[in-house]
Amino acid sequence: MALGLAYWLSRRAMRPIIRSWQRQQDFVADAAHELRAPLAVIQSQQEQLLTKPQAKIIDQSEAIATSLNETTRLKTLTNDLLTIAKADSNATALNPVTIDLVPFFEQTLAPYADIANSQDKALTWHVPADSRASFDLDRIRQLLIILLDNALKYTAPGDSIWVNVEFDKRDWLLHVGNSGAPIADADKAKIFKRFYRTDASRNRQTGGSGLGLAIAQWIVDSHHGHIRVVDVEPRGVQFDVRLKNL
Repeated sequence: MALGLAYWLSRRAMRPIIRSWQRQQDFVADAAHELRAPLAVIQSQQEQLLTKPQAKIIDQSEAIATSLNETTRLKTLTNDLLTIAKADSNATALNPVTIDLVPFFEQTLAPYADIANSQDKALTWHVPADSRASFDLDRIRQLLIILLDNALKYTAPGDSIWVNVEFDKRDWLLHVGNSGAPIADADKAKIFKRFYRTDASRNRQTGGSGLGLAIAQWIVDSHHGHIRVVDVEPRGVQFDVRLKNL
């Protein structure tokens, strides 16, 4: 009985370690798969250029542009992987400061309003006057950029994008929504998982790596908050974020 009990306890104690190891193995496999695609494209384009040593740059502009696009995608993916790795190792410490929200949001969102306008989309925001909150500036700015990038990628000309802030007791609420295509109910619970894509081909076209929302989830968790995605009637989706004042 003692041996059986010891065996059962040891197996039970090992379960978190086994799950962590399996998660790490899956992450390495997924990361290798994601890195392989842009590297293969770059190699193919460069090999093609080597077969035409007398060609002019203008004649090979398409191949050069493809290589540059894939290099940019590879750089973004590498940065995302580094962020995830730091999150897993708890190597990133938050540096919360208390600031006025209006100038913070205006400074962060103004460039994206110009981008939206160039794509015939409308970006609006509302932040209560004289509102203040305490958080890590770099991380919440990164959270905003991730959600705005998604909104810009998955909306069409004529669509609207909005960012709203409100307060509820000691928490503050951030809403980032758009009037683009809805997200299927089956996907709502999975989109914050690493490398998960609702449409793999669409993500390849837009340069998505499947890590942005996983990073957003980590940022929110590190601020002791919650994030979810909900439908917007008559059409659209909205990410609702509840954050604690640190």
